[in-house]
Amino acid sequence: MTAHPPEPGTHDVDPEQERTEALAALLSAEDTGLQNAGQISMALIGIIAAYLPVSLFAVYQGYGNEILAYLPLPVVLLMFFHMVQSAAMARRTRSAGIVERELVRVAGLDREYARGWLGTPARNPIVNPYEIIASKGDRWMSRYVAAVLPAVGLYAIGIAYTWFLCSEAARLNPDYPTRTWALILPVLLNLLMWSVFLDSAMSYFTPRYKINIWVPIAGLSGIWFQANFPTLGTEPYLYFSLHSAALLTLAALTRPSRWRWHDVIARAGIAGITVSTIGFWLMVFPKDLFRSPEEMVWANVAMHLVLPIVVLLAVWYRHSPLTPMRWRDVGFTMVFPVAYGLVVLVAHTVFGLPIPYSFLDPSRDGLGVTIATCVLTVMVFFVVGSAERFVLALKRPAPSSDAADGPA
Repeated sequence: MTAHPPEPGTHDVDPEQERTEALAALLSAEDTGLQNAGQISMALIGIIAAYLPVSLFAVYQGYGNEILAYLPLPVVLLMFFHMVQSAAMARRTRSAGIVERELVRVAGLDREYARGWLGTPARNPIVNPYEIIASKGDRWMSRYVAAVLPAVGLYAIGIAYTWFLCSEAARLNPDYPTRTWALILPVLLNLLMWSVFLDSAMSYFTPRYKINIWVPIAGLSGIWFQANFPTLGTEPYLYFSLHSAALLTLAALTRPSRWRWHDVIARAGIAGITVSTIGFWLMVFPKDLFRSPEEMVWANVAMHLVLPIVVLLAVWYRHSPLTPMRWRDVGFTMVFPVAYGLVVLVAHTVFGLPIPYSFLDPSRDGLGVTIATCVLTVMVFFVVGSAERFVLALKRPAPSSDAADGPA
């Protein structure tokens, strides 16, 4: 048999040298990626800083105040671009860290790696805010600001820019129906996109922080719409739905902390928005049929349609075992409607403020309607507070006839 000569150059290849070169290439690629991430942040900050005066100049020169609230939409899209780039870079870095540690071991550079002379330990004190706080060192506060400023500064500018232009649009477009298309619609679009942005950011960077961002967004939107239209019949704080939305927002934001009264607050908010929604669609809407002023229509849609749907979807989507509330906590949920009734009564009798709902005012809809409303409210709160007990009772298998008859 004739032996084939080795391929040229194959006999002088050193496997250790190959691995060392691979490590060098990996570290170089990671450093380049980190530099690109910082450059992208600063470039987007420059783009937005230039976009603001140009867009305002175009509007104020007569191109139309109606487009002002639409101008933040491209800025939010830039935020999405940066967030996805940052998330991809973070995941790539975590994946490369596994390969990096193995290549460091093969190359015999464990000591240098542990001391932070190369690789991830060398980069973390520069770009990782958590590592900077943990290790401290010289001028750590300045280094911390330098690490977070590109991203935080970019998002802060985007939020401030959106808020400013929407506020300007509200000031320059005070009249309906122009206000609907010049302000309400673009504000809702901005709110929707920022909500998707926040929800995506939490899934990318804080997957264990289980906040359903749609509930507080819907709750705060309903509060804003209801508290800011000019034809309110009484003070905003006397509206039952406004307090219910505030409780839902508080419960959603504090869900990860699991503090003692969280479940009571959450059930009270769910029951409250259920009662106010039933009251609106059964007792207010048949008389009004959306013939109210336009700002009131938006407030009712936000508070009595969008928010209840979002809450029901959040409850349905929640993946957690059924844990019935104690009867004492079910009773504590009743504190909310009782306290609300006392506040309305004191505000009406002592300060002369009108009762916000006709079905709570015996002089307008009659004493029977008021009593029926109070009874219905108590029933809804009881059902919502003890709903999981009912579900578990329905799921519990019935005893068989043999077991009921006893042993033969």
